[in-house]
Amino acid sequence: MTDSLTPRKFKLKGFTSLLLTFSFLVIGFTGVMLYFTPKGRVAHWTGWTMLGLDKDQWSAIHMTGGLLFLIVSSVHLYLNWGIFWSYLKKKAAAGIHLKWELVAAMLIVAVVVTGTLSEVPPFSSVIKLNDQVKVYWAGLAPKAPIPHAEDLTLEAFADEIRLSIDEVTLALRKEGFTVDNVHMKLKHIAERNGVAPSDLHAAVIKHFPQAAKKKRRGAGCRQEQN
Repeated sequence: MTDSLTPRKFKLKGFTSLLLTFSFLVIGFTGVMLYFTPKGRVAHWTGWTMLGLDKDQWSAIHMTGGLLFLIVSSVHLYLNWGIFWSYLKKKAAAGIHLKWELVAAMLIVAVVVTGTLSEVPPFSSVIKLNDQVKVYWAGLAPKAPIPHAEDLTLEAFADEIRLSIDEVTLALRKEGFTVDNVHMKLKHIAERNGVAPSDLHAAVIKHFPQAAKKKRRGAGCRQEQN
């Protein structure tokens, strides 16, 4: 009875093994999600999300998950260093019997790295599929006046589509959007209204269709560069 009531000691090695597994699953899953995301300029302009998270959030989880994986891997190796080192010494003393396996493992890694850099099949096919996914999303997305238009202030955005700031704010307010400050970035105004930046652009075009084709002089050149 006494033993059953005694708190069980926290097992650090078991904990790090589980944490290592879960962090691996996180970076693996987020890596797959990021593979199928649109380009940043498309994702930001359209307010793209998958499973309730936008591209920046998926990227953030992937990076912090990767960092967690590296830290836990280091801790796991430290906690099991005695076993690991003993194993290495035992194998070294008996002679390495996995020579062909070692060569095969190194060869596979070398082929993957070299094949990817050389852009040869099937490695190039993985990259091409990712490019096709980006093109697919771009084809569905409404076009922005210029790349990363969501980072412009409303005033600069109005100048970009060659309308006055009064015309733009009037159009947005007629569509029920709140505009508190013309010096706010378009993406922040969109966030406050719970919509995507492209929705604000569409609202302006609804009242000023000519704005769909109007761009400030030189905008086409910048778009080509992006």
